[in-house]
Amino acid sequence: MIKTILNSEVFLTVVSGTLVFVAGQTIQLFILEKIYKYKEILGRIDNRLKFYFKILKNPGRADERIDNRVQDASQELLQLSCDLDACRKQLIFRCRQKDKNVSQASNLLIELHYDVFGENGGGSSGENLEKVEKIRKLLNIPRLED
Repeated sequence: MIKTILNSEVFLTVVSGTLVFVAGQTIQLFILEKIYKYKEILGRIDNRLKFYFKILKNPGRADERIDNRVQDASQELLQLSCDLDACRKQLIFRCRQKDKNVSQASNLLIELHYDVFGENGGGSSGENLEKVEKIRKLLNIPRLED
């Protein structure tokens, strides 16, 4: 009886279909979703660097009152740095050079987090724009056209 069930085409079809489904879900969960999330973070970084370009190009001064937009830019850049590191560490297939580039870009985002306050944080317009370009280069994000 059991030998008949194991040799049954229906049984083999169900088992093979289940195995294919489980393998597909595993690949999706552990590989594809992680890559998608990483690409999504890169897209958010690109978007936020464009969105806060004016603030990064003209950082505040020590004697100016800090407005909400500058505070938001600072916090969002810090959050993106954390998200970038977290997503990269979750990828299964990684290489040392890419990890190094992501780490450098993450550190530059943290520096920009402080630099939006200008003299308070020590960032100047030129330095900030250089950091933005370096982040783009490290993460292979196309250059922002003038």
